[in-house]
Amino acid sequence: MKSVDATGKILIADRNRHVRDFLRRELMTEGYQVEVARDGREILEMINSPNPPVLLILDLELPYLAELKVMELLQERLPSLPVVIHSFPPESEEHLPGAAAFLEKREDTHLLKEVVAELLGRDSQPRAEPAQE
Repeated sequence: MKSVDATGKILIADRNRHVRDFLRRELMTEGYQVEVARDGREILEMINSPNPPVLLILDLELPYLAELKVMELLQERLPSLPVVIHSFPPESEEHLPGAAAFLEKREDTHLLKEVVAELLGRDSQPRAEPAQE
C-alpha cells in the first residue's frame, strides 16, 4: 500500500458520537492528530479546508453520505486520500470503489490501528509512554 503523510490529521466520520469519541481517544494515544465528523456535510467542509485530512475512517451509514455524493466528491477532490471503511458488513460492497480497507466495527481497535499505521507508513508497535518523574 502507498503510504501518505503521517504528520497530517485523520478524520473519523461516524454517526455515533460514542464511536467517534472512542476511536479519537484510541488513535490520539497512538500519537495521531484526529478530527471527527458526524455527517457527510462535515466531511465535505473538512476536505475543502486548507488542511484536509490525510486519512478518512468512514462509517457507511453516515447521514448525508449518499445524498451529497460524498464518495464521488472525495475521488474528485482528494483522489489519493486513503479511505478506511469502518462499518457493519454491507450486503454488497459494490458501492465501495477506491476504499483502502474494509474493517468491521468491533470493540477491539488493534486491527484498525494496524491498518492506519500501514497506510500512514508508521511502525504499528505500541508507543512507549515517557517516564514520569
